[in-house]
Amino acid sequence: MDNPFKFIEPEGECPPHLKEQLVSEIDLIRNALTVVELYSGDLFGSISAMLFPDTDNS
Repeated sequence: MDNPFKFIEPEGECPPHLKEQLVSEIDLIRNALTVVELYSGDLFGSISAMLFPDTDNS
């Protein structure tokens, strides 16, 4: 039995505008994750500093 989804797939390559949109979307996700990583790292660092204060005062 043939796979019916094979008939849906295009024969050619991806159009250039679609490639540009995909790359743009990937960049947007990467930038958003960088911002989340930056702020969550600062948040957890602050919480860690409050929970485990440095006892060495030299």
